[in-house]
Parts: sequence; C-alpha cells; structure tokens
Amino acid sequence: MNDNFQVEERAMLYSKSSAYEVQYLLGRGSFGEVAQCRKYAINENVALKVIRRWHSIEDAKNEEEILKQLKFLNSHLFIIVVWNDSFRYKERYCMEFEKLDISLHEFLQKRNSSSLKLKEIRPIVQQLAIALEFLDDTGIVRGDLKPENIMMVDHVRQPLKIKVINFGLAVNNSAQHTGAFLQTQYYRSPEILLGNDFNGAIDVWSLGCTAAEMLTGNILFPGSDEYDMLRHIILGIGWPPSHLLNAVMFTNEFLYATSREEEPPVWRFKSSNDEEDDAPDEASSSTSVPACQTENGRLSSNEHTPFAGHTAEKKRKRDGKKKHQEDSASQKEEGSSKAVLFLGSSSAKKTGNLNENLKDSINSKHSYGSMHTLWIL
Repeated sequence: MNDNFQVEERAMLYSKSSAYEVQYLLGRGSFGEVAQCRKYAINENVALKVIRRWHSIEDAKNEEEILKQLKFLNSHLFIIVVWNDSFRYKERYCMEFEKLDISLHEFLQKRNSSSLKLKEIRPIVQQLAIALEFLDDTGIVRGDLKPENIMMVDHVRQPLKIKVINFGLAVNNSAQHTGAFLQTQYYRSPEILLGNDFNGAIDVWSLGCTAAEMLTGNILFPGSDEYDMLRHIILGIGWPPSHLLNAVMFTNEFLYATSREEEPPVWRFKSSNDEEDDAPDEASSSTSVPACQTENGRLSSNEHTPFAGHTAEKKRKRDGKKKHQEDSASQKEEGSSKAVLFLGSSSAKKTGNLNENLKDSINSKHSYGSMHTLWIL
C-alpha cells in the first residue's frame, strides 16, 4: 500500500461527490487518522476517518455494514453516531461522519478529579441505556464500549449529550462465536475472558465499568492482563457459578479444579507453575477470594504471576493515562470500594432507572457478569 499521502492541515481528499479540505487532526492511531474536514459539496464541517492499515480497513468495512443496517432503522434517534459516506482515496479507506466534540475519556481528563457528579452521570448512563436497548433490539452486539468510544456532541453548548462511535468490532448476534476476542481489556466482560457464549449483555458490563469510572475517576478493574482482570472481577463481585466454569472455553487457562476427600471439587487460580494456591478459592462460595488478596482486600502487584494467555493481544493496554499506579493505592481503595457497590451489589439502592425493557432483556439472558450492572444509579 502506498503511504505517501499525509493527512495534514490543508490537505485535500476527493470522493465522487465532494472535495474535502483537512482543517486539523482530531486523532491519530495505528489504524490511521481522524480529521475535521470542510466538505465543499455542502459547505459544512465533518469528521473523516482515514484508514491506512489493511486489517483496520477490514474493521472499517464491517463498521460500514453495521452502520448502514442501523441507519436504515433511524439510529440517529438512538444516540448512535451519524455515518454519511465511505470512499477510497489514494489507497486509503475514508469514512465520513457527523462532526462531534471530544470523547468522554477526554472530558474526564479535563476534570481535576477525573470524575463526575451523580447528576452528570445519570443522563450519560440513561443515553447509553437507550443506545444499548436499540442495539439489542436490532440484534447488534457493540463489542467495545468504553469512554474513548463515547463522544460528547458539544460539551459547551449541549452539556452531557453523547453519541456512541466506532463500530469496528460490532457483530450481529446471530453471527457471534464462542471464544471471540472483543472489548478493550479494562471493560472486558467475564463472558469474553472465559470464552463463554455472549450477547448484548457484555455491552451492559462495559457500561457498568464506564459508569463506575465516571463516579470514582478510577478504572474499576485495572488488571494488568487477562489473568489479573479475572482476579479483580472475582474480588469485586464473587465467583461465577460452578456450572459456568465447567462449561466455558478458557476456564483451564486461568483455573484448575481440585477436590478433597468427601468434598465437592473447587476451582482455584493457577500459579506460574500450575501449583495450587493456598487460600480456599471455592467457586460455590460468594464470600471466598483468590489467594493473592492482601489484608486490606486489594490486589498486590507483586503477589500474582501474569497469565501467559490464549491470545496474542493479552498485553493490550488502553491508550491514555494509567490510573492504577502504586502511589495512588490508598486513594483507589476508597474509590474502588464505592465503585464495586455502585456496579455490583444487588442490595444497592436504585436512585434511578435503566430502561425496563433493557433490564428484562438482560435478565432473560442469565449473564453472570453483566447482571451486576443492572443496579447502576
């Protein structure tokens, strides 16, 4: 592929219907660039995603097909970004979208505490619930909901109004496969970690992680890899039921079963040499915890061995600032405790409501992890 073309200020791109002048870059990544452009055919500003890597182009084509399907169903009414057109220019694949503002991730970074007030979180969560209900009704699993993929429409003139973007990893429910690799690590549901069957419930999990992050300013489950992610999740919401662990694809990558005389088998975390951990990690107990729990209930970074997992992307990290440094452990202790209650406690008081149809839909799917997000706000 010829990469001589540079997306930079005043550069021109051409489709069959219009010329585009780059005004400035909005973002740059491994896939390519996103720029604000002037579309001369209508004399308005738009966002142009210019993709240069082949595997990213395949994701873009998938995104285009999903967005075409959603646009036919008036997705703009349901908090979904407006896609206008796609075209090729100098061997680049270009996608034109409505111009939005900054991401929720950037919006949080602008706050001194990197957190929001409850009165700010509620409308954002409510809008995301509308979007997820719409996607669930249309049979689409979003597959990568996170603050970077939630855009503020105009954080000055229309505070807290959002749109969901970036559908490159979205899949049709009818086409999903057990063991698929979806979701960014910090927002990855237990279903995906363990290789379970999945559906739109995994997006509700990501919504819960995002909501907790908005509340506390900290990532809820800051695992360093998939093994560590699973430890954090089990510390937060307890063990999955044994029948689930017995059935899913990747259980043996993280855990092993052991039994004692006259006792049923229990699941334990593997160590680096696959030896049994000391603490009783019983899957049947909602109060048991992994062996690496410390006295204050937090995971210690030097008390676990990173899991060399089943995927080559096990070490993928979220871009942007890291919120789980050792020197902020005491601050995170307080914040994370609140977040776990906010996300995971079925006894938490509901001060607002997600859409009841969405709740009924997720309830019917009996999802271990994602059910815990129904108690948000």
